[in-house]
This record gives sequence, structure tokens and C-alpha cells, in this order.
Amino acid sequence: MSVPDSAQLRKNTLPLWGLLLALCAIACNAGFFLSIPLQGGIAWLSLLFAVVALILVAFGLWRAYGQPHIYGGKSKSLVLALIALLPIALSTYGFVQMRKLPSAAAAPQVGQKAPDFTLPDTSAKPVSLDQLLAPPSPGSAAPKAVLLIFYRGYW
Repeated sequence: MSVPDSAQLRKNTLPLWGLLLALCAIACNAGFFLSIPLQGGIAWLSLLFAVVALILVAFGLWRAYGQPHIYGGKSKSLVLALIALLPIALSTYGFVQMRKLPSAAAAPQVGQKAPDFTLPDTSAKPVSLDQLLAPPSPGSAAPKAVLLIFYRGYW
């Protein structure tokens, strides 16, 4: 069996297409932050892109290493496959983690009054929401709103 020269070898573009689809899988997740319609399907579309990308990368590696007499570029295929695995793993991990999030059905809606709670103020005295919304003295008007700021906690 004679080895063909590099001009006769076919280009193995499957790993490149796999990398591009893996990047599309990550880009789909931007739809959550852009408030596009049909947001429920974005996670499934991202997973679909990731699965198709993984299949393309696997076939590209099989071509490069299983049929080197037809397809060249073993090292290029391997590098593209390794680069594509990161966005594939990220989008798959994101899909799995999104399934674990609780539903927001019980969350307060915009304009709805927040339930009463008591928290310490800056001098460690307990303050409730009802206290903040109560009129400060008899005959004066009660405040109309309280600004609540939520911090994540310690970094």
C-alpha cells in the first residue's frame, strides 16, 4: 500500500464543524439574558448543539486516526477536538444544573407586596418591614416604598 502525498489527502473538517457547533451551544445560553421568545427551548437547543458537536468531533477523530490514508491532519483534529470538549462540557453541565433549579411559581410578582420579615439593621437592632412602612409619628404619612437590596453574601 502506497502512502499518498499530502495533496491527495482529503481535509478532515468534522472537528472544525464540531467546534463551531460547540460554540453555538454556548451562544444559545445568551438567550436567557436577552429575553428572547421561547426561552424554554433554549436549553434543549443548546444540548442538541452539544450532542451533535460531540458526534462530529468523534467522527472527525475516527477519520483522522482510523483512516489516515484518506484523511490527513491527525494533530489538527486532536487539537480541535480538545478545544471543542470544553464548550461541550460547559453546555452539558449547564443543562444538567438548570434542571435542578426550583421553579419560580411561588416567587413574588412585580408590584406584589413583599411578606413581612425582620432583619438586623446596621447597629444590630431588629427591624421589620412593617416597622419601616408604618407612619413615623401620628398624623404623618407612611412611606410609600422600601428599597430592598439583596447581597449574595461573603465572597
